[in-house]
Amino acid sequence: MTELNNENSLENLTYVLGGIASLSIAVIFFFALIELMTNTFELFQQNFVIRLIKQHAEYSESKEELLSVINLLDMSILVLVSITALTLYPVLKDINKSVAIIAVAQPFLGIILFLVTQEIGRTATFSTALTISAILLWNCRSDKVALLGVLSASLILIPDISFMFVYSKLMAMIMSTGYLLFIPWWFLISLTLFHHENNFKRFFIS
Repeated sequence: MTELNNENSLENLTYVLGGIASLSIAVIFFFALIELMTNTFELFQQNFVIRLIKQHAEYSESKEELLSVINLLDMSILVLVSITALTLYPVLKDINKSVAIIAVAQPFLGIILFLVTQEIGRTATFSTALTISAILLWNCRSDKVALLGVLSASLILIPDISFMFVYSKLMAMIMSTGYLLFIPWWFLISLTLFHHENNFKRFFIS
């Protein structure tokens, strides 16, 4: 009985940790948006999504250099994404184990690429969210959280990838829309993780 209680406590702690990680991402992105709208601090505005939006909107070679630097905030976001993906793995593998492994590997690969290239790793944040949502959507085609994740991550990924070829205010608008939808997606994921595993499975797995 003691071993079972310890196992349940560890399981609960893991889901709480994942909830804190995903909620932290939502908070970082939210405060970055507030800072941008109020033109106050620029601490959270240094995250790669805001910098990419600004790059598309007002491209210049000097601003492009801002993307080619290892930023502590960017690295923190990638670590938080990694924690969230690991926490979600037990549920995701019950739907599709192969793709679940990809979802978990993406942020860690992103960290490595980020350290090596100082740029490419940022895409791992968006693609991980897309992969997680795609798995959940595959299990339940009408799941609103999964649909929100696919939509928001796609709207961010398209301008992110296109940045290698074209700089456009239209892409800035598309990415801004994805960014606005990305915040509630991370918040909703955190809410489900803060509940026990059984609640999480009932929420996503039919």
